[in-house]
Amino acid sequence: MTALPNPLNEVDAVAIALDASPSIAKLISQTSALRAEAIDISTPSNPVVNFTSGIPLDSMSAVPIFAMLMFQIDELWKQPLRSEVARENYQAALLSLGASAVALAVETRVAWHEVAMRSEERNFAQNDLQITENLLAIARERFAVGESTGDAVAKSQAELTDAHHRLMQAREMLSAAQLSLMALLGRAEASTDWRTGAPDSSSAFAIHAPIANEQKLLAALADSRLDVRAAQAQANAAKSKVELARKSRSNKLDVGAGFDRDMEGDQAVAFSANVELPIFNNGSARIDKAEAELQTANIEAERVRQAAIIELRGAMVKAVAMQEKRDISAENSLAPSAETFKRAQLSADVGEGSRRDAIDAQHAFNHARLELNDLERQRRGARLALAKAAGFLPAEVMP
Repeated sequence: MTALPNPLNEVDAVAIALDASPSIAKLISQTSALRAEAIDISTPSNPVVNFTSGIPLDSMSAVPIFAMLMFQIDELWKQPLRSEVARENYQAALLSLGASAVALAVETRVAWHEVAMRSEERNFAQNDLQITENLLAIARERFAVGESTGDAVAKSQAELTDAHHRLMQAREMLSAAQLSLMALLGRAEASTDWRTGAPDSSSAFAIHAPIANEQKLLAALADSRLDVRAAQAQANAAKSKVELARKSRSNKLDVGAGFDRDMEGDQAVAFSANVELPIFNNGSARIDKAEAELQTANIEAERVRQAAIIELRGAMVKAVAMQEKRDISAENSLAPSAETFKRAQLSADVGEGSRRDAIDAQHAFNHARLELNDLERQRRGARLALAKAAGFLPAEVMP
């Protein structure tokens, strides 16, 4: 069992997730195989040597020899197209690998920030429990001296119960977030006794930078989204296959030159040409198949492009909405409650206000912080989803 770093920085979490992912490892292996295949196909075909000899039964006869060096001439125009198909397939696999890596990186970043925000939520809930315990103690003191009623004590007890529930739920959600992140990191058996460390600069920029114009992001989508580029590369490979199928209808042509010596000792320079006659198979079925595959690849490329556009626009709507919700909460809830708590604390310090009023204000302020923390958690997830939809993570700069 390998323990997680403590603290666990965001960049380390992403690196561990990419290293531990079986799907990423499989894609790397497949990409390496396609790279080797592309190199092999790009290498010119080898010449063929035909050599024939014999043993003369007459001792007076010369040893007959026939040697011929053959080249497949039609490969001169077929091999470049075959190489282009292999290169496009390799490029598509490489882009698919990149798209999968970006998706996993963003998922890991979201999970890491989920843990970070759930940890803050747990701390706020713990603080809220302490505040409600103080409020209950004050309510009981006031009730004992006749300054309060039993209803006030009961209300404080109910608030304490709610605070206990919030703390239990916060701890549960933190544990669930930790386990989700550990699953992505391939460390399911590791201890949960760790905390989050420093955030990564690239996700910090994506989370806090001003939201870019939607049309600007859409215009860059064809270049920024690796899955869109991968689907287009597959379509380009299918197009090259059509050209290859058409060029392959031309006859297979081998030419060669060699040396011939018969048993009488006569010598000659030999020339040879082998031509395939397309009598039974003229390659039309291969062309039909390649054209059908091209149509399928174009349909898939358009489907991926349309899905990417919808994902981007949906992520944009959610990111803008969550930003507005968070800003409204910060302005209309957190800021006023913070100011109220500050005034109540000052009044209590100089003896003009009661300790109960100051703790009540602190309680309201802590609730506002809990609300803002929840909205901030959702906002971060939405902004990271937008960055993924736009295709800019893990790059550090969005357009």
